[in-house]
Amino acid sequence: MYYIHITFFMDVYTPAEDTLLLLDNLKCGDSVLEVGTGSGYIAIECAKRGSRVVAVDIDDDAINYAKKRAEEEGVSVIFKKSNLFEKVEGTFDTIIFNPPYLPGNAIDIKDLQWAGGGDYGDEIIIKFLKEAHRHLKKNGEIYIILSSHNRKSLIISHPYKFRRLASLKLAFHEIYVYQLKKA
Repeated sequence: MYYIHITFFMDVYTPAEDTLLLLDNLKCGDSVLEVGTGSGYIAIECAKRGSRVVAVDIDDDAINYAKKRAEEEGVSVIFKKSNLFEKVEGTFDTIIFNPPYLPGNAIDIKDLQWAGGGDYGDEIIIKFLKEAHRHLKKNGEIYIILSSHNRKSLIISHPYKFRRLASLKLAFHEIYVYQLKKA
């Protein structure tokens, strides 16, 4: 069980049920990449567990806030501004992504914290899956949150082995933590 101590900094995604469900069900490898780090909560927790962590986000406010939190927690995390894998180099044992999985169209960058995945909430997830394998070590693992709104058949058509680890029913949908490995 994890306790969240977050002070709001501008408009950065605050860890919620999805963050905790993901953290409770993932295994941080030696090298970790967190895509869409937001507040940096998961990246910082993996660093506390001894992982070498790179965390990226498209939002400058998120990167600045996460850097400040990592300093306060006394851990080393490399934070970079990046749209998905745009500025990511190398391969990782673990890749973590809590994407904008709800349906909707982003009006600005702040909307991408929760929605912006198109009609089914999975457009960014699909972009992620098309590139993630290039940054995953041979026996590496991806941990991702998906929603009951997403088109599962389209998502699982990508070349990964999918394993559902956990689920949580929320007010208007259900979320799932999946572990993916190269097929």
